[in-house]
Amino acid sequence: MKAPPMTECESLLEEFSVPKNVLEHSEKVRLVANAIAKKISKKKEMNLEAVDKAALLHDFMKLHCVNNDCRHAIEAGKILRERGYPEFAELVKLHGLEEVNNFGAKTPVEAKIIWYADKRVNHSTIVTLGERYDYLREKYGSSSEQKMSEINSTWKNALKVEEELLSLSGFERDYLFGDC
Repeated sequence: MKAPPMTECESLLEEFSVPKNVLEHSEKVRLVANAIAKKISKKKEMNLEAVDKAALLHDFMKLHCVNNDCRHAIEAGKILRERGYPEFAELVKLHGLEEVNNFGAKTPVEAKIIWYADKRVNHSTIVTLGERYDYLREKYGSSSEQKMSEINSTWKNALKVEEELLSLSGFERDYLFGDC
């Protein structure tokens, strides 16, 4: 799987005017994702470079989509695919909340790591999965029954992904990645 060079990652962040708070969030997601990937790579083949760069870029289309009413994970995937990184684009595209409901045996572990690391970071604070879901329910679920239902529909699969990654990595469920 070919990941873009760091210069291209930085260029994308600049081109799409990624705000400071999103960059701070992405750096924390990157820290969590890299910690998990490094541990898992001792037991299972892993593309550490792709995890690192996908964690960095996972929200690069966030502001664009807030301003243009689109889904940032899908739009990011489109941009990365157009720029010649189709497999890498999938890692980024699959970090959307509802994507966890489509994860299966063929879903790359790298995609699961990006998804999970993103759900362990609330703004720029590393939190438990439960705390992140409480935030999602309060912030977005309160807007409509449909949105609350969408969030809740992902919870069981979120726990399955957490269990799988924690089992592979050896981290404890509520570990906050402070020493990574």
